[in-house]
Amino acid sequence: MSSNDHHALDEAKAEVAEAEAIETQHHPEAPLGVQATTGPRRSPLVTLAWIAPGTIWLLLFLIAPLIMIVLVSIWTRTPVGFEKWSFTFDAYGRIFETDVYRDTLFGTFVRAIFVTALCVVMGYPVAFFLARCISSIRYQIALFIFVLAPFWVAYVVRIVAWLPVLGRQGVINYVIVEILHLRSEPIDALFYSPFAVMLALVQLYVLFMVTPIFFQLATLDNAAIEAARDLGANPSKVFREVILPLSLPGVLIGCIFVFVLVMGEFATVRIIGGGTVQSVGTLVYDYYKLPDLPSAAAGATILVAVMTIGVAVLLRFSRIREVV
Repeated sequence: MSSNDHHALDEAKAEVAEAEAIETQHHPEAPLGVQATTGPRRSPLVTLAWIAPGTIWLLLFLIAPLIMIVLVSIWTRTPVGFEKWSFTFDAYGRIFETDVYRDTLFGTFVRAIFVTALCVVMGYPVAFFLARCISSIRYQIALFIFVLAPFWVAYVVRIVAWLPVLGRQGVINYVIVEILHLRSEPIDALFYSPFAVMLALVQLYVLFMVTPIFFQLATLDNAAIEAARDLGANPSKVFREVILPLSLPGVLIGCIFVFVLVMGEFATVRIIGGGTVQSVGTLVYDYYKLPDLPSAAAGATILVAVMTIGVAVLLRFSRIREVV
């Protein structure tokens, strides 16, 4: 560094020190540099007012129910329910006496992974088309609302609607038997089968994948994409090196949504599975009907623990954007 550079640096430091000294005289509580980075001071009561609604909501509808479930799981079972303040871990032993719960938990976990992967494969192209291939904001919003149209129908109705599609007398069997004449008898395995459950779950939850990916892609910085093109990258390389890495946070958010929802799924498995397919939710319901409330609570507690571990693993990969 030359002497002129040193002189210019010393002058800049002197000007900053002089400005901070003047500001400190008028506002002795904080120097100018600190105020510029921290902003105006906020009353603790105002901060408390901002965080109170969300905190109360989490305490009442998340923390309190979880604590209650854990407590019920370690209370002693009685013929009509449980005995409070009589602690035991027998409920956890009962659900693992056989391999039913363990196998069902593993099957539910695998199903959640497959459904999440299928939702990524199906949802990403839809979100990419809406966010990057449609230039008009008006058309983007219109098509996005059209994609959300299934949410206008009740959840149970969307489940039952698969019966006329996959049922023995449904559309698919009609086409196979009556039109294409590929079989003489309808295919019974289409409905009340793992295939039907997987198909219905993808249809129900793919929108939870499309939405975060769409908003992530819609907010991408076009300057990075243009810079890659100016440097000679072809469209496939632009997508692979720029668009895909920058959209991964939206993909991860969608994966968390779908994984958690499928892990806790009950109604779809019960209705479309028809008793031939089990999930942890259906097992917990069966324990509840016995009634064996501590075992039901123990099953739910283990399910929450597995879901938490799965989400933690997914969040571990959220740093991939920083690495890229």
